[in-house]
Amino acid sequence: MTASTTATTTDTRAEATQTLISAGRTLFTERGYRQTGFTDLAAAAGLEPGYARELLPDKAAVFGALVERTVRVAGLLGPALAEGVDEDLPARLARTFLALWEPGEDGESPLIEVFRVALSDREASAVWRERITEVLNGSVDQELPGEDAVLRTALFGAQLGGTVVARHLTGTAAVASVEIETVIETITPALRRTLLGSADAR
Repeated sequence: MTASTTATTTDTRAEATQTLISAGRTLFTERGYRQTGFTDLAAAAGLEPGYARELLPDKAAVFGALVERTVRVAGLLGPALAEGVDEDLPARLARTFLALWEPGEDGESPLIEVFRVALSDREASAVWRERITEVLNGSVDQELPGEDAVLRTALFGAQLGGTVVARHLTGTAAVASVEIETVIETITPALRRTLLGSADAR
């Protein structure tokens, strides 16, 4: 097999994988996670089930890949972390993360669609939690001092998640009706205590 053939095969598999993930977004959103089978995903992507399983082995893997593609937090957190662990880090991370959930010109953020799917099923929730935790813990807690860095990062993520639920899912008026910068300014002191710990610990 030549290098050109290998590259073509790799490109073809990558394209097919993205098609399968896109089929997942459509079916999971329209039917729900539990009502969607892997063969449904393969058929919607125009792929043979056996080949589809070579790309992503089951529907949990398809949903996990959809979460990763939709969130893309790992790369986005880089600039916020590059400035170092300082008093402004919690606000920078919050601004980056929360901005992903804000409605765009085309309407509702794609993240909301995927999050709703995650909330509808226990397996999907576990996949969501695992992927988001990997991103936050893998990117953030290794930069923090202290033996409880993993715990603090997880609780920091939980605070941001609660803010997302109040602002975009339950539509809590006091949270949903104000500008995102107002939300960030208000929650930053609590986020700072959670993520950075006490001044003595630093």
